[in-house]
Amino acid sequence: MSRVKQPTWYKPNNIQPKLKVFNTFTHEKDEFVPANGNVVNWYCCGPTVYDASHMGHARTFITFDILRRIMQDYFNYDVNYVMNVTDIDDKIILRARQTFLVKQKKEQSNQLNNELVNEIEGYLLEYMKKQFNEFLKTNKNTEVSSINDITTFSKEDFKSLDNLEKRAKLSMYYDIAFGSFKGIEKAREDIKNNQISKDNAGELIEAAKGVVGLSLDAIHGAEVTDPKVFRELAAYWENEFFKDIKDLNILNPDVVTRVSQFVPEIVDFIQKIIDNGYGYESEGSVYFDTVAFDNSPNHDYCKLAPWSKGDTKLMEEGEGSLGIKLSGKKNPADFALWKKSKPGEPQWESPWGYGRPGWHIECSVMASRVLGSNIDIHSGGIDLAFPHHDNEIAQSEAHFDNKQWMNYFLHAGHLHIDGQKMSKSLKNFVTIQEALKNYTANQIRWMFLLHAWDSVLDYKDSTMTEAISVERTFNNFFVNVKAIINEQKSKVKEFTTDNNYSNLEDDLFHNLMQCQNAVNVALCDNFDTVTSIQAMLDLISKVNVYITQKSQQKKEVNAQVLSKIARFLTKMIKCFGLTPDTDAPIGFIDASSVGGNKDEIVMPYLQVLSKFRDNVRNLAINKKDHKELLMLCDKLRDEDLVDLGVSLDDRDDGCALVKLVDRETLIKQREEKLEKERQKQLQKEAKQAAAAKKRAEKLAKGKTPPNELFKTEEYKKLYSEWDENGMPTKDIEGKELSKSAVKKLTKLYNNQVKLHEEYKKSLEA
Repeated sequence: MSRVKQPTWYKPNNIQPKLKVFNTFTHEKDEFVPANGNVVNWYCCGPTVYDASHMGHARTFITFDILRRIMQDYFNYDVNYVMNVTDIDDKIILRARQTFLVKQKKEQSNQLNNELVNEIEGYLLEYMKKQFNEFLKTNKNTEVSSINDITTFSKEDFKSLDNLEKRAKLSMYYDIAFGSFKGIEKAREDIKNNQISKDNAGELIEAAKGVVGLSLDAIHGAEVTDPKVFRELAAYWENEFFKDIKDLNILNPDVVTRVSQFVPEIVDFIQKIIDNGYGYESEGSVYFDTVAFDNSPNHDYCKLAPWSKGDTKLMEEGEGSLGIKLSGKKNPADFALWKKSKPGEPQWESPWGYGRPGWHIECSVMASRVLGSNIDIHSGGIDLAFPHHDNEIAQSEAHFDNKQWMNYFLHAGHLHIDGQKMSKSLKNFVTIQEALKNYTANQIRWMFLLHAWDSVLDYKDSTMTEAISVERTFNNFFVNVKAIINEQKSKVKEFTTDNNYSNLEDDLFHNLMQCQNAVNVALCDNFDTVTSIQAMLDLISKVNVYITQKSQQKKEVNAQVLSKIARFLTKMIKCFGLTPDTDAPIGFIDASSVGGNKDEIVMPYLQVLSKFRDNVRNLAINKKDHKELLMLCDKLRDEDLVDLGVSLDDRDDGCALVKLVDRETLIKQREEKLEKERQKQLQKEAKQAAAAKKRAEKLAKGKTPPNELFKTEEYKKLYSEWDENGMPTKDIEGKELSKSAVKKLTKLYNNQVKLHEEYKKSLEA
């Protein structure tokens, strides 16, 4: 018996695109390869908590939330996402001290007096000299000699500077100085009017707090020693940051690390760097030896931005405003791992004396403590690349003595406003909460999705207008498709031999497959959400054309194809973070609880239906006009159902399309419609009033009988004789009137005859 042989099977050829990311290590798109199977360990630089978070921060944290979601929900990686909170930092120390000292000054000032005003005026004068003298000497050949000099120049004068950053900083200084000046002016006026209460004193200090805080810190900053002062400020702004995170629908990190909770680990980490020969103690501080590290055959300093090596300005910024006062470095590029604490700074015990961690070491220790010695991804804003991230890499590789601590560095692009990077230091920022007063979290997210994540983005009205337009397109699509699918589900269908899968459905299904492929290719290409969304918009456009074509053919759409497309697009917007996240329960879910409380969900709709039935019944019993029934139907559509988030779209076939829409959106649309109708009615009434006024003026003119028209005081100055009808025959000098003059007067006379007749009829009405 011959052996049966199975036919040859041919393996499909499929060139699947690989995920590539723009990696700052190479400044190219590199294929992403996790170090440990499907697990992706990711560390993100978090906030330094000393002030309100602004839209520049939103750019960074929403950007990496989008990338994280795509990695988890689209590419199905198991992502472990760690973010730090920097709660020990020079900026926090300075802000905390200044806030404390200003508050203390308010508490100690029991009344407003000339002594207090003179003190603050002195602070302002010193501030103005420091901030403006260089500019005034160079550009106006003058110097500050009095606080009144603030009125002799303005922010407009700074526009002559080519350096945009310097221009922005001077504008910021001017706002602080001018606000203080106006506060002093008001205080002088208050004293004249005997308004000298504690509240008046506090009002002056508040108006000038920008200069008062700086001056008091210079005088008394070293006396602030209570650790609570620094912790309370950081805790307050950390709490505000996480409120912003929630409001923006950003996923919480899997692990949050705080510097203040990792100080012992930081000390141990630094000691290992010293033991490995890459750190040294000097005058109570510890520095990283960049020369020793760079000279090692196993290591390279400045992997991300080698061209910035030696940039003194950036290095000083990296050391912080308090750190640059430290001395004892071997090399200018060396940076502090541990800073000896001075009076007025928080401190912890260490082998090198009391001090506090340097900025860069904090992230190295916390990331490594949770994720290990070789991590897949590190992310942050592009402004952190050098020196912060380069120094992180150096000290971590010095600690572990390995060649690569981090495998991929992802840097989000800047958010600009008026051509300048948005930043706290320039005070040119829009806070997240301010932005949320004008736009929804989704609209802000759409704005970022519609621009490359690693490019510069200008925050302006036109970018938000585009985002709102795209959101509206998606929203209209989902509302319409849901309504059509629900309508078909509610119908009792008879069996038919028509499979409802014509060339139109075939084309649409292939359009879906093309879109799915285009989205995949785009997301593999450095998370290209711009191209992905354009592919989805093209698909929506084709769906809308399909629905119109089926309507013209008077045929039902294929709900299965529409549902498949809608589910795919829903999956994608969820991957982009455009749907609200709810805390998923742990463990198995009881099927009976999935739908929620049925009574609570259904009852509002049943109450509206019952009330509508009662009203219809009463109309029928009382044999009311059918117009009242139609008015009742309109009320159901425009008021009752709108309050429940239900929209009824009237259609030519007499069957309304039922849509479930966000209740607030429907109410807003209803209010806008009512406002348009109100404006239309006001315009109508204004036209009617104008017409009535014009008619009244016309009738008032017609009150004079035609035979008396030319005998009024106005005409008596022009004519001397009249005929029996009251028509002038001679001018004031007794001369006969010309034919043309008579013709003109006859026309006026005949017109008055008509006006007078109209006037008499109005009296009879």
